[in-house]
Amino acid sequence: MHRFTILALPVLASTALIPAHADSFAISEYSTSDLGRANSGRVTQTEDPAAAYGNPALMTRFNRPAVSVGLSGILGNAEFEDKGSIDALGNPLGGETDGFLSDAALPAAHAVYPLNRDIALGLSVTVPFGLATDYERDWPGRYQALESELQTININPSLGYQITDDLSFGVGLNAQYIDARLTSAIDFGAVCLNRAGPATCAPAGLVPQASDGLVEIEGDDWSFGWNVGLAWAPHPDWLIGLHHRSSIDQRLEGDADFTVPAMASFLTASGAFTDTSGRAALDLPGTTELGIRWQASERATLYASAQWTEWSSIEELRVDLENPVQPDSVEELNYEDAGRYGIGGDYQISDQWTVRAGYAFDESPAPAEFRTARIPDNDRHIIAVGTTWSPTPEWDVDAAYNRVSIEDADFDRTGEFRDRVIGTFSGHADVFSLSATRRF
Repeated sequence: MHRFTILALPVLASTALIPAHADSFAISEYSTSDLGRANSGRVTQTEDPAAAYGNPALMTRFNRPAVSVGLSGILGNAEFEDKGSIDALGNPLGGETDGFLSDAALPAAHAVYPLNRDIALGLSVTVPFGLATDYERDWPGRYQALESELQTININPSLGYQITDDLSFGVGLNAQYIDARLTSAIDFGAVCLNRAGPATCAPAGLVPQASDGLVEIEGDDWSFGWNVGLAWAPHPDWLIGLHHRSSIDQRLEGDADFTVPAMASFLTASGAFTDTSGRAALDLPGTTELGIRWQASERATLYASAQWTEWSSIEELRVDLENPVQPDSVEELNYEDAGRYGIGGDYQISDQWTVRAGYAFDESPAPAEFRTARIPDNDRHIIAVGTTWSPTPEWDVDAAYNRVSIEDADFDRTGEFRDRVIGTFSGHADVFSLSATRRF
């Protein structure tokens, strides 16, 4: 069953310190080798068939077919320091909580097939957006967020064309599937006080925090987008890459499933808090990235990149429910466009071993005043190291590690049930990645 709700859908465009090293809930674990340089070579690297995803114009630089398969593991560590969270009556909501970042495994696969010296075909399967958080049931923000699971799968066939010896062009089609499962607690004590008053609610035991219900949601959709890239080599030692990936407008459909405690069942007499279908729009942002690669010496290669993500396409979240008694939910996010800036380098120790490292800075698109329990996001710093082992000319084995440090995020948000959550989120993530590449 696919479910939506006015209470929990905002997670579809947010994350609680998602343990991936990209701004907000975007994910960059598409290539193990490029993770080793903090993704600073996404639009210019050509040693890995993941180039089909990073910039399809690069595929014309492959002289034989190649396939890569990789898996990245994300281990998150975060905590919330409570600083006076209260319910509708001013009573404390709880205390500190940690361990709410769920570990995740992210696969990626790529293939490049040169048809001739001018034309190459590619195919990439990646996870470009996602989140996985699971708060304790008694944490202060339980009425704003509990479980949050969002996954996307992007299938990206592409074509590269060599225009001149120095300039190539690439284009791709993206078929993207999105699936989400979300839960939140409902404070029926606060609902009752708001609708019926204390004289009716108190004798029934309906006071804030004493009669919680639950809403569970799940929804999915398929949508489509495109991407286009250029690669220009003005000098044999220099390569400049430019790539744009379009926004993808997801239109999710599903149903809301409410669990109401027996003592609060009379609150559903009007038809509120009863299962209903619904729809929601989520415009996943487009990106534009510019990168440069310099062959500094026979063994050393340096990379730099800047990416701009069009997060301003997400101004609000509006959920349309078919139940006329349950009004639409509108939550302002006012996301801002954000940048990501990275540098990195490779050094070939021998014919069989290459080492690399990099650093990146990710700007958060979420303004501090619009953070929600599902968006306690902030700027991130990524330090990366990696290596490639090439036992034969046909095989590469890549390994990488990223340390993602997230700046502390102050939080002060009043929820639908007049609960006010105040505190500070802090955390980091460790990303481990391993992949294998086969050339034919």
